[in-house]
Amino acid sequence: MKKNLGLASVVSLVVVVVLYFYFSKKSTPSIEENIPMNEVAEISEPLYKFGIPLDEYQMLEGKIKRNQTIADILLPFNISNQDIFSIDRLSKDVFSVRNFVPNRDYTLFYTEDSIKRAAYFVYEPSPLEYVVYQLKDSISIYKEEREVETIEKTMSGRITVSLDHSIREKGGSAALVSAVADVFGWQIDMRSLQVGDWFKVIYEERQVNGEPIGIGKVLGAEFNHIRNNYMAYAYDQGEGFDYYDDLGESLQRAFLRYPVEFSRISSRYNKNRLHPVLNTRRAHLGTDFAAAKGTPIKAAADGVIIARGYTGGNGNYVKIRHNGTYTTGYLHMSKFGNYKNGQKVKKGDIIGYVGSTGLATGNHLCFRFWKRGEQVDFLREDLPAEKPLSAEHIIKFEAMKELMDKKLNDIPMDWVEDVITASNR
Repeated sequence: MKKNLGLASVVSLVVVVVLYFYFSKKSTPSIEENIPMNEVAEISEPLYKFGIPLDEYQMLEGKIKRNQTIADILLPFNISNQDIFSIDRLSKDVFSVRNFVPNRDYTLFYTEDSIKRAAYFVYEPSPLEYVVYQLKDSISIYKEEREVETIEKTMSGRITVSLDHSIREKGGSAALVSAVADVFGWQIDMRSLQVGDWFKVIYEERQVNGEPIGIGKVLGAEFNHIRNNYMAYAYDQGEGFDYYDDLGESLQRAFLRYPVEFSRISSRYNKNRLHPVLNTRRAHLGTDFAAAKGTPIKAAADGVIIARGYTGGNGNYVKIRHNGTYTTGYLHMSKFGNYKNGQKVKKGDIIGYVGSTGLATGNHLCFRFWKRGEQVDFLREDLPAEKPLSAEHIIKFEAMKELMDKKLNDIPMDWVEDVITASNR
């Protein structure tokens, strides 16, 4: 009897405990039930610009004005003259504050507690780069590059005036004009293009934040000149991209056809030319390329700079030895590039900029060409080709060519549609 009573007591206790917890849980709302949905705090990531947290600073954006200095910008934000002197000294190793260019963007980050005080100053020398001048705590300066995205783009056009006109009419840049002219430079004389010639091109466009900052390489192209088709395909055999035709033959020569951004030839090699300044008959042993002042001048081929200076006739000039056979000269520059005498250069490197220094009536490049020490007509020379396509790459090249042909065929030719539409009316 005692055992039964004990067992009943235990069962009763268990029932009481279970009922207690059941009703306690039911009557006590959860934390989630107590908080209305519209009062739940949203946790958001802090926003940054140039790697600087925007929630910690006020921000002022502007453009550099003519003759404006960093002192003009920072003194109103309580940066001392001594700190500005330190910024000037430290910036020389990264990006000197004396090299600011009018109309370039800058951003100032500052605090506004008791007084306005600059914490960071950011200058953008180009769409690709920005320089951060840290002003809080200790002064430090560093340069960063934005992420560049490469986009494959296409274009087609019909010659009505010139290659330059047709490409620009489609929204292309001078760099794209130059690139197409370089690809076909040894197959097609760009001075002899006819109205009705047409082209298609597949190329790379480099973008930062969705905005174009330049082009990469031409990947493939087709040019129809006087009803003859010329094809070009970019292919890398392991030492960089070269261009080949549809038979796998190299399109490139060891030298660029145009050492300046594509322009017109204003004067050719002539042993009995009337000099435009001296008004006397004398040999003109070069090729003149007319171009706007400041147009980049490119090294025509790999080589070593053996002269860089100024003479009364040549103005600012550079001379490059390419090998034991060929040497080139570049005259009348407005200013030099970054390469010094004795330095090696690669084909396409910028060695200077078009000008009219020395005996010159207008802005142009006088391009001189020596073969075994004798000045010759560059445009008449049968120059060596780049490396041919090796046998081991032929199958890969053919596969790439087939894909590129399909892409080229898919590029619409708007002017053909216009002609067809007009003829049906």
